[in-house]
Amino acid sequence: MDMLIKSKFPVPCIRHASAVVALACAMGGAHAAEPASQATPSRAVSGQTMDMRAAVQAAVAWHPAVRTAQGQLLGADEGVASARAGYYPQVKGGVGAQVNNRDVYPYTSRRVYDASVSVSQMLYDFGKVDSAVKQAEASIEVAQAQVYLSTDDVAREAAQAWVELRRQQSMAAIAQDQLKGVGALAELARERQAKGASTRSDFMQAQSRMDGARGQVINYEAQARRWQARLMALTGLQTPPTVGEANAEKGGVPDALPQACAAAQVQPTAAVRRAHGQRAQAQAELKAADAQLMPTLSVDGSASRGLNAASRPAGYPDVDMRVMFNVSAPLFEGGRNQARQRAAGHALEAADAAVANAEFQARQSLRDAQDQSLGLLERQPVVDQRIASIRITRDLYREQYLQLGTRSLLDLLNAEQEYHGARFEQVDSAHDLQRLAVECWYQSGRLADEFALDTRLRDRGQGVMR
Repeated sequence: MDMLIKSKFPVPCIRHASAVVALACAMGGAHAAEPASQATPSRAVSGQTMDMRAAVQAAVAWHPAVRTAQGQLLGADEGVASARAGYYPQVKGGVGAQVNNRDVYPYTSRRVYDASVSVSQMLYDFGKVDSAVKQAEASIEVAQAQVYLSTDDVAREAAQAWVELRRQQSMAAIAQDQLKGVGALAELARERQAKGASTRSDFMQAQSRMDGARGQVINYEAQARRWQARLMALTGLQTPPTVGEANAEKGGVPDALPQACAAAQVQPTAAVRRAHGQRAQAQAELKAADAQLMPTLSVDGSASRGLNAASRPAGYPDVDMRVMFNVSAPLFEGGRNQARQRAAGHALEAADAAVANAEFQARQSLRDAQDQSLGLLERQPVVDQRIASIRITRDLYREQYLQLGTRSLLDLLNAEQEYHGARFEQVDSAHDLQRLAVECWYQSGRLADEFALDTRLRDRGQGVMR
């Protein structure tokens, strides 16, 4: 949606009152949003209001990547049923026709038509069917992990988009305060120039700073629209959402988020679970390759009957029945099974390395996020103290400029922008902490639990939830 950018400049309380009174009235709006951490987000974006949990749940419920992974899981579950069918008898039936250029013995016709039914039951196959079942079960494990991974990826992306939208809205609010403060100084410079108390260069300098402040407002509000559109796309909403002042004390985030990095412990992530599932697949493939070199024992039975009189020889029973015990084994296949064994062995080695790599990446990423979060937490009091010091300095400079004349307008402009620059830094740091907290939950496998997400899974032994 389009957004109107409005620049509001405070009108002096009394046009020709003393400069002190005029500046005090004009600067009044600049203090309204203190402290920076409680700055009112920009109202440039509007729509459905949601907190972080609602945004994450909406994204996971809608996102095609999650639904794709869930569909693959259902398919993998059916693969187990297909593999287990090898334990059961295989029954076949059909109709046959035989045509020769002479009578077929013991029939009295060149054309023979019959219907037949056959059944085959595997007795022992040295693990062929069992390895196929284990491969299918490993596929379920991989598919389950993929559902978790897709869910975590979408949840992290939605949570971080929510944080970025909140960050840009807060930045835009501070930029508006800065624009008001610089605008007040520009108005003061204009009045002093009109009275001959200052030069035109002071007013032009203030005007230049005001243009720069206006540019910051435009930039932050544009970034807010960008992240709003991103969040709308992730959640599948038809109207742009907003993350306004829902729950001012908690900021719209889960209660446990501020302690996420401090409480995070190394646990198997979705990526690690998927790597373990792929390793189980490789193990089953190696077992299947070994089993292919062994014989298969089975019992087969069949029954057939001619469909017409010419197809039923005289002196024979109408139904021809047979029972056979079979033993079959590959004697020579050009080295195919041996190559399959070697390939399965290499795949198992690669799967072991993939598990180790996934575990390493999760530990390293979690440690990085924790270290960054700790650094920001230690830095927060310093930034808060800096803001308080700059606020006092700004007020002193204002008094010295108006009453003593020992400060220039440039000093006031620098102090004003330094003050708001520190507030920008404070808000930036606060939202970096939220982003890192989400990352800690992601790397410790806690996202789905903390946001109460439905991954549509049951334990492996219970099958897939439908």
